[in-house]
Amino acid sequence: MRTPIRIRLCTAVVTCCAALSLATANAQDWTYLDDRSTPQKLVESYYYAISNQFYVQAYSYFQKDMAPKDFKSWSKGYADTKNVEVAFGPTEPDPGAGQIYWGLPVALKTTKTDGSTIVFSGCYTIHMANLGMQTEQPFQPMGIVEASLKETAVPFEKAAPQKC
Repeated sequence: MRTPIRIRLCTAVVTCCAALSLATANAQDWTYLDDRSTPQKLVESYYYAISNQFYVQAYSYFQKDMAPKDFKSWSKGYADTKNVEVAFGPTEPDPGAGQIYWGLPVALKTTKTDGSTIVFSGCYTIHMANLGMQTEQPFQPMGIVEASLKETAVPFEKAAPQKC
């Protein structure tokens, strides 16, 4: 027995609408963070990317030639990381000779895939060439130069150093 054309057309429309509504729902849930406007926003973006397993994005936050040499080994180090919360201590820019550096005090609360948490405390060194000094392409945004973090027993809320 042949299915009337009307039923087939109706089925096709319903299937198409269902697929579109799924795509719309996914698009509404999609979030993206990439903010290099301050040292704090840079580090928040870095850990947002790590928490979401966007390792290529996270790797891009390192200053040119300052990233870990082996991307695969570096990214595997985060394989059991589910989420990272970040808190900051105070920082001020240290400008000189067209370069700006920040010593950024950081506390991290890392949640592993098994549900356990680890708190780290330490400092990030952030660098940006003075915007007025950048006259050649490609533009070099603010980036991570170095990180020095150690596991700590201090509660996350109090773990950010006051100075780097």
